[in-house]
Amino acid sequence: MAVDVIMPAMGATQETGRLVRWFKREGDSVTKGEMLMEVETDKSVVEVEAPASGILAQVTAAPDDDIPVGQTIALIVEPGEEVSPPVGSASPPAQATESTETPGAGPVPASRRGRATPPRKAGKTRATARTVPAAGPATGRLLASPAAKRLAKERGVELSGVRGTGPDGAVVARDVLSVAPAGSAAEGAPSPPSRMRRVIGERMTLSKQTAPHFYLSMDVDMSAVEARRVVLKQQASGPAPSINDFILKAVARALAESSSMNAVWTEAGVQRFNEVNLGMAVAVDDGLLVPVIRDADQLDLEDLARRSRDLASLAQGRQLKPADCQGGTFTVSNLGMLGVDSFTAIINPPQCGILAVGRVAPRVVPHGDDIAVRPMMTMTLSADHRIVDGAIGARFMQRVKQHLEQA
Repeated sequence: MAVDVIMPAMGATQETGRLVRWFKREGDSVTKGEMLMEVETDKSVVEVEAPASGILAQVTAAPDDDIPVGQTIALIVEPGEEVSPPVGSASPPAQATESTETPGAGPVPASRRGRATPPRKAGKTRATARTVPAAGPATGRLLASPAAKRLAKERGVELSGVRGTGPDGAVVARDVLSVAPAGSAAEGAPSPPSRMRRVIGERMTLSKQTAPHFYLSMDVDMSAVEARRVVLKQQASGPAPSINDFILKAVARALAESSSMNAVWTEAGVQRFNEVNLGMAVAVDDGLLVPVIRDADQLDLEDLARRSRDLASLAQGRQLKPADCQGGTFTVSNLGMLGVDSFTAIINPPQCGILAVGRVAPRVVPHGDDIAVRPMMTMTLSADHRIVDGAIGARFMQRVKQHLEQA
């Protein structure tokens, strides 16, 4: 009996996934549990196992295609099993169906994700894997993946003039990218945004449109942190905690002491948390990822530093699992290592706030009854006014400052 291969869901809010590559070709034997394909979400690239053993057949998705979660993109059939052509189609088997999408395919319930799904009943249309022109001679309908249609619209490309290289001769994303947009030189054409860049843009736009931001800045004397780092470097057999690790630890402690800031906005109102799950913004080549350090306030400095290094390494290698980026209650974004003195950040919805941290640099500041040159750092809080007010934010900042200056 044929088993559907579907685009899996890697997160609660995921709607589509991009097929990076197949590890098997159509007609190859596959074994249940072996790696079948590689899928990219906005947060990670994940290898997906085969849901059953058999022969890979009726592949309807090509690399670079954006595919809705739950959509069937191939079958795994038993050796020698014949798969019936689509039933109820106006086109004979040798002709193409209207698109590479499976009508009626939607998100699969969590209880079924990752397991083989039963074959669809007769009457459901499933695209077959034959190479035919993009426009079927009998129907004149155009075969194009969702990603190809989106790119064609963005770049001003007429799909009917693009030769398809995907299943059934469908036009896929790479075909559109190979065509210069109408009325412009290819080298001057705007490049389409990556999946990650699109998601960042959508989420940050949503944040600014829905969350009434307010901002608070405060300077911190980092002398105690620098002095303790010198001691830890001498004592440590491995990497000593970084300045960012001290900041993460101070923020985690302050969040545990200020439940109002450790909260998110929901349709029902403000939801506060007992656990401090601290998001850590990590820059990658094509955007930004925010892995989450769970129960950060319960970790000592060394354990927190180890966890932050591991997550940063996974993020930069695009190897984060969906669970690594879920459940954050607050975020820290540090651009100090890039020489930034101070900046304001956009809240990662639905969280209450984000702390933007600049570099540690020597400044002449008041010190007791005199002045002195001290290593200073500016931190700026962006907070959601629906959840907290200025006084709550200010007290939270004071706690962070106190923990750093007494490190």
